[in-house]
Formats: sequence, C-alpha cells, structure tokens
Amino acid sequence: MIKNYFKIAWRNLWKHKFYTFINMFGLALSIGCSIILFQFITYHLSFDTYHHDAKQVYRVVHQLTFDDGMPLYDQGAPLALARDVKANNPQVKDVGVLLRMHDINVSIPQNDGAGKKMFAEHENISITDGHFFNLFDYGWEQGNQNTALTEPNTVVLSHYLAEKYFGSQEVIGKTIRVDNKNTFRVTGVVKDHPANTDIKADLFLSLATLKNIYPDVANGLQNDWGFINSTNSIYLELKDGANPQSVEKDINRLNVKLHGAEAAKPYHFMMLPLSEVHFDGRFAGVIQRSLLVTLGIIGLLLIIIACVNFINMATAQSFKRAEEIGTRKVLGSSPRAIFIQFISETSYIVVFAALLSFVMVITAIPVLNNWLQTQLSFKLFNDYRLAGFTVVVLVIIIIAAGSYPALILSRLKPVNALKNQLGGKTHAPGFTRKGLIVVQNIIAQVLIISTILITMQVKYLKTADLGFNKNAVVMIPVPDNDKSKTNYLRNQLLADPAIKSISFCYRAPSSTADKGGSIKFDTRDWEKFVGYTQIGDADYVKTFGMQLIAGRNIVEADTAREYLVNEVLIHKLGLKDPKQAIGRFFTAGDLSNNPGIIVGVVKDFHAKSLYTAIAPEYISTFRKGYQYAGVKIGSNNPSAVIDRIKKEWQEIYPDNVFEYRFLDQQIADFYQKEDLLNKLITSSAIIAIFISCLGLLGLISLLTLQRTKEIGIRKVLGASVTNITGLLSVDFLKLVLIAVIVASPIAWLMMSKYLQNFAYRIDIQWWVFVLAAFVALLIAFVTVSFQSIKAAMANPVESLRSRD
Repeated sequence: MIKNYFKIAWRNLWKHKFYTFINMFGLALSIGCSIILFQFITYHLSFDTYHHDAKQVYRVVHQLTFDDGMPLYDQGAPLALARDVKANNPQVKDVGVLLRMHDINVSIPQNDGAGKKMFAEHENISITDGHFFNLFDYGWEQGNQNTALTEPNTVVLSHYLAEKYFGSQEVIGKTIRVDNKNTFRVTGVVKDHPANTDIKADLFLSLATLKNIYPDVANGLQNDWGFINSTNSIYLELKDGANPQSVEKDINRLNVKLHGAEAAKPYHFMMLPLSEVHFDGRFAGVIQRSLLVTLGIIGLLLIIIACVNFINMATAQSFKRAEEIGTRKVLGSSPRAIFIQFISETSYIVVFAALLSFVMVITAIPVLNNWLQTQLSFKLFNDYRLAGFTVVVLVIIIIAAGSYPALILSRLKPVNALKNQLGGKTHAPGFTRKGLIVVQNIIAQVLIISTILITMQVKYLKTADLGFNKNAVVMIPVPDNDKSKTNYLRNQLLADPAIKSISFCYRAPSSTADKGGSIKFDTRDWEKFVGYTQIGDADYVKTFGMQLIAGRNIVEADTAREYLVNEVLIHKLGLKDPKQAIGRFFTAGDLSNNPGIIVGVVKDFHAKSLYTAIAPEYISTFRKGYQYAGVKIGSNNPSAVIDRIKKEWQEIYPDNVFEYRFLDQQIADFYQKEDLLNKLITSSAIIAIFISCLGLLGLISLLTLQRTKEIGIRKVLGASVTNITGLLSVDFLKLVLIAVIVASPIAWLMMSKYLQNFAYRIDIQWWVFVLAAFVALLIAFVTVSFQSIKAAMANPVESLRSRD
C-alpha cells in the first residue's frame, strides 16, 4: 500500500513538473539557508566549550567607574591579582595567566651557515606557564606540560609553527630568537588549537622570562594591582561547588584590604564565565548572542515562507485534481487514504528538496567560510546535532506544509469534487490564503528595510569624519626605536618626494589599543576620570592630518614634556575656552607621571570605533613607546613608494621581516561584525524575496484558475489585455501594500534598537520606507504580471470551454 502511495505521488508530481520544481526549489533554498544558519550559530556557541572543566573556568575582567558615573569596561586584569587570589582564596582550584603580544619577529638560526630564517608573528604570541595548560585542553605532541615552561627562556610551539620553523623533524632543544633580543629553547609542541576558540595562541613563551622580555615594566606587571593591560588575561578555575559571585566579592574585598578603600574604589573586578567570553561585547566579545537569536529567527521565517508557498501552490493545483479526488472517493477511497496520498507527495518533494539543499550547502560553504571568516563544514553523518536538526526540519515541513492541503482535499464531498466545486465549508476561505501571503511579505519587507538601514550605517561608519585623515597613510612596525635609527630612516624616506611626512608613534590616532590612566591638571588633585594616551612625535599631527584649534604643536622630545589635548578633555576639566588650558601643567600617569605643559588643543578625533563616544585624549612624545612609523605617501604609484620604503627599512632592520598596512583598511576592520551582519541580512532578504515571489506566483495561478471563464467573458465583451492584467494584479498589490504598512513600524522598532548600539549613527529617514515599499510593490507587480498577462492573452474560446 505504501509503495502504491509513493508510486502515484511520483506520477502526479511528474505530471505537474512546473509546480513541482517551484515547490522543490523554494523548499531547497529555505532548508539550505536554515542548515547554514544552524551551522553558523552552533559554531559560535561551541567556542571554548570543549575544555574539560569549561563550566568551572572564569576570566577576570574589570569595570572602572569614576565620579562621573560612566563605567569603562576592560578585558584585562593585573598579574598581581592572580598571585594574591590563588594564595588567599580556598575556592580557587587553579589560576592561569596569558599575556598576549601583538607583533614579534622570530629568527631561526641555520646549522649549515646559511644565515637564518625570519618570520613575523601577529596576535598569536603569548606569555604563560604550566598552570594555563591545567585549565585548557591542548594535545601535547612533544614535551611535558608540567615542566615545559618552568624555566626562563623556554618556549612551546604549536604543531603549525614547529612545521613552519623547523620542518617535520623533532624540535625539542632547538632554539628561536625573538625580536633579536632573547633566545628561547623549544621544550614542547602542542597540537594546533581548533577554530572554535578565542585563545588563538601558537607560540607560548615562559612567564619566568618576563623580566627579560619587558625589563622596564616587569616589576609593575607582576606586583601592582593597578597595572592593568587589555592584553593580560587571568583565568580562574573554581573548585566544585564554589560560588563565582562569592569569589568575585572576595577579589574586590582583597583589593580594598591590600590598597585601601579610596584607591580600590574605582575598580570592580568581575568573574566572566568562559562560555560568555565569546559573546560579551563589553570585553571584546566577537559576536553578540542577540545576533545569533536574530539569525535563528530568520532561518525559521525562511522555512515558514517556503511552507506558505507550498500550501498556496497545493491549493492552486487542487482545482486540477478535484475530479481525481471525487473518483477515488466514489470508488471507496477513505479520507485517511487520500490524506496519506497527499502527505506522500509532500514527503517526496521535501526529501528531494533536502537533497538539492545539500548540494547547495556543499557548494556554498567554501565561499561562506571565506566570506564570514568561519570554518563551517557539512558532515551530515558525522555531526549528530546537524543530522538531528535536519531530520526535525524535514518532519516539521512535511507536517506544516502537507497537512493543510491534504486535510482540505481529503474532506471534499464526492459530488462537489466531481463537479470541480471546491467551495463550501470544507474549503479554506480566501482570506486565509491571502493572510499567509501578507505574512510572507511582511517578513520580506522587514528584511528589505533592515538591509537598507544596515547598509547605510556600515557606509556611515566607514566614511564618517574621524577628526584626522586616514587616507594614504602606511603603518610600518619599528622593531627598534633607537633615536639614531629612526632619524636615519626618516631622513632617507623624506628624500623621496612621493613621501610627504613620517611620524614615529605608538599607534595611529584610531586603533584597537587601549592605553591610558589617571591624569592631573594644573594644581588640582588626580582627576576622577581616565585620560587616554596617544604617543607620537612632533610630526604626529601633520602626518595624520589632525586639526589644531588652539595653541601650537608639541616639540620633539624623548619623554613626555609637552601635551596636546582634545576638546572632550577640555570639557571634562570644566574649561569653557580651549585657550584656558594653554600653558597649564599636565601629568599623565600612563607616561611615568612625567609633569609637562599643555601647549595645544586638537579637534576631537575618534580613537575607537563609532560604537563608543569620543573619550578624553592627550598626545605627547615618549620615545620608549614608539612601535610604528606612520608614513604619509602621495597618491601616484603607491606600490613603487612601498618598495622604496621596504628597501630603506630593511637596510636599517635587516634581522626583521618588513610588513605594512594601510591605515584606512586597518580602521575598516573595526566594523567586521557590521559587515558580517550586513551580508547575512542582505542574503536572507534576497532569498526571502525570491521565495515570496514564488508564493505570489502560486496565488496568481490559483486566482487565474478560479476566474478562467470570467476572463474569457471579459475578453469577448471587449476587455483589453491591460484591463485584465490590472484586474488580476490589483488584488496582489493590495496584499503587498498591507504587508508594507504592517512591516514598516516593526522594522522601525527593530532598527531603532539596533542603532542604539552605536554612539554615532544615522537617522532613520522616511524615504527608506518609501523606497522599500516601492521595491516590494515593483517586485510583486513584475511577478504577478507574468501570470496575469499569460491569462489575459489566452484564447477566450478555450477559456469558455474550461470547466471550473
């Protein structure tokens, strides 16, 4: 019996190939998108959950609040805290520390006398000890995790770096040289970290070498609770049954005990669960959970749209199959048998749609991984979660899409069915079908409006006035900021007329660096807010095109003697006129408490992304902090200029790897999350619109079948193709217009909430909704006109012969 059901189902589907293809393609798109979104969501939810005691591991972060009440959040914590908490809190099982280093050069001496290999490493370098490996799971290929990093000048490499530096040979005992200063002996090799981790370290230097790596600040790093840097990560593993809130309170009480209530007051250390590190945007989280929820909802909505299409297409076809149903009933077929028959047809379509969606997913994933910066995979038979999700989705679609038309058709009375009359109580009212189309188009309309506004916001983020000129500036690392070397490099480069200016600095005016501290103005006490540090030489303002609005520029010095401050800092100090700050004393705790003089005020500039408001900033010289050279170049033949810079740079730093990056691209990277969201929403909108068009095509097919004789009579009476096309189209345009009216306030509320995340954002303009409505109506009109014109041009004789 079951075999016969599927055999008949196959014949019917093959007979109506056009409708079958439309249904199958729409379902395949929705299933494929839902699978990709599921993989994307589960990929991000899996970050760092695989460690053996992940639920017991917390990262210590902090919130800094001064008298102005504005909290500042930072992912860093002091090393001294790690030492003192471990010694004083019995609820803490173990403490791991990880100090990230941004950029280093690694050289590998060659035994054959052929010099040395040189490599540049970025963001994947860290300083730690064996306790870190007690908390996090790393597979050890060589060495012992308990002893590998106990001694100074030892290093553990990932499998990838061991291969990169030494080939496939055993590497224990080999040496590497870091920044041409310290030599490290390889004592271990670990397996490469998986993609789903936020701790992307490949090179682990021993914590016992800290004094050699950072001789100037090592003592403060290890012993001062106030020495907090964003690159310091402190992880606590709590004992079973320990209360993280209790541990958090104990940490803050210990801070008060060791340093006094007044000094500890601004600091509040927090316990961030390891499972939240990836999602908490306050502490450099990669993605927000709310975005994953939004994507999950979008995946569900795409499936709903496809199911609505299936229902409409099935009811459209029901007119052609009424006689078949009546005949079956007269011959004794039960409603149950007819119901199973139609569910079988639905199952056929859904299964084949799923197979087509698998092909789509396999084809799309390599492109998406490059597009979304992920490592998604499609291994249906190896991933039980994916297999379970796919089965559940298919079952839901079969039930949701197949049950409604199957129930309608299985309950037809034989007499009505044989007469091809589908009216009466057994037939779903047109209101229901039209309501489904309205819902479908509401979803598509919300996505269209969201796409337009997100695109506008991303464009605004990338083109907004930052308060300095980011164009044609090349950022080049400076391995050694010795004055004779930097002066020589400056003179050599400025001899080229294509190079406009050079500034040696810590970072560009806008960067991910978070350098700052307490400040003191004139004869007042330390201010109750944080000032943020920009370190640059006397050409900093010129090179980066900053605007001086009062006073003069700073003069060159090796220490912080003169300061430029921004307008926000002036307002924070309570000064009404920038000129009032000129000539007043200024001390920056972040620059060795060097007292200096404010000599100028610069126009406000964005030192961070536009997520955050402009903060109080100051600029001063400080040679020890120079890590980069910003080179302003002409617009003609930039590649030739880069080659000239490389030649001169390598002459001065032959033991290092030359690298560069354009500042505008560096700033564009601030908004990778917005680009990602824009891509996902835009793709979803296009797919939703396409599937909705299939739904409109299904409904116009239903309407033209219902009104075949009417169309024929109208043509006989003289109606033109335009009249009939307008008559058939206007109903659908009304449905889309209703969807636009309902969707607009929904989209406005959603996007208003989204834009609140940015300190600087676009205004939602009325024309966006008009444009989105026009796009929706145009797409709907083109879609329905195709079928309407076809019906209007049909031979009226054939139309009048039609039995409905």
